Parts: sequence; C-alpha cells; structure tokens
Amino acid sequence: MKSMVEAEDRDPFAHNLTGLVPQFRGVTISVSEIGFTPGKKASSVRAFDNVESRKWYSGLYQFGASYNPGKFSLPTSTNQRSGNYLLYWMASQALWRVDPNGAKGLDATFAYDWSPPDVNRNDRLLTAGVRFNEPLPVHIHNTMSVGYVRNSLSSQFLPPGTPAWKTEHGVEFNTLLDPLPMLLIQPVIQYYANVGGRAQRAVVFGFRIKLEF
Repeated sequence: MKSMVEAEDRDPFAHNLTGLVPQFRGVTISVSEIGFTPGKKASSVRAFDNVESRKWYSGLYQFGASYNPGKFSLPTSTNQRSGNYLLYWMASQALWRVDPNGAKGLDATFAYDWSPPDVNRNDRLLTAGVRFNEPLPVHIHNTMSVGYVRNSLSSQFLPPGTPAWKTEHGVEFNTLLDPLPMLLIQPVIQYYANVGGRAQRAVVFGFRIKLEF
C-alpha cells in the first residue's frame, strides 16, 4: 500500500517554466494505492519494469484513488462544487512463457479510470495492451507491444443543441530495444480516431531514447 500528498497547481506552465523548481500552490491533493501480486512478497515488488520482473508468470493488480478538496466549476450551473476525485483499477499479467522460469512470452495489461462527469469532461478512460517479450532472434533484449485507448467525454459539457461527442479511440504499436547497458530505444506509431470528440483522425510517429542508471 502506498500514499502520497502533492500540491495543486492549476497553471503549472506559467508558474514553473522548466519543471525543475518545486512549487507549492493551491490545496493539498492526496493519492493512495493498494496492490496485490500473486506469489510474491510485497518487499520484492518494484515499480519499474525490466527483464527480471517479467520472468515467471508474474502479475500485479492495483486499485487507487486521488482526492482534490479544491473548488471546481460545474458545466450546468454557476455554482462551484467542493472536491473532485479519481478512481482507477490496473492489472498486468504474464499470459504465456516459452520457459516458465524465463521472460520470453506474452504479457497483457488493462486499466480503467473514472471520475465524476459533472466536473471532468474526460471522465472515463480505458486502456489495454499486449506485449511480446523477446520476439526478435537477436542478442539484445527487445519487446513489441500493441496498445489501445478509449477516452469517453462527458455530455454535460456540451452546449445545448450541440451534437453528442464521439468516443475517442487510439491504437499504438511500439518496439523497445536495449542495445547497450542503460540505453533503451523505442520507435512508436499511433493512430487516433474521433480526435476531440469529433470526426477528425490523426497519425503520430515518435521516437524515444531512455537512459536508466
């Protein structure tokens, strides 16, 4: 079980241009999470994902919540509401292994977020994905992943007479390569449908380099 508190800042890019200077603005937000991993002691579970953590039929199941006691405007009223919160559920599970004691195989992940639709325009978010560990016959560690995101928009934020929002959908394919110690390379392609709740579409290409110490 984990808990933390953080300071709210509703305009962070104006107050902290670099992101490197701690800011203490607004009310105190609390975040708590409880997790369960079958067959492992809590002291052995780590937050990061690596080759060692993928071995065996590992799994991690989490439930968490955050609460902000500040004031929030309502889309259908001139009054303000005290408090806003988010609930989320997450699950990651190894589905298949070439060797039960190894890392090569297939993993799956699922997550669902919910927050009150009268305060949050983006009130529901579902993500799911599968990952194949070590699919390429090369000497470096590698993965290939396919992910899906479904973003639902609250109808309470629509002006009268406006057509209903369309649910946003996103699909991603990425490959993660580990060519050198501490170096990770990850090319990504993403496709989005109903961008902004309307009929627009978008394609995004990305490339990430990560250093781990």
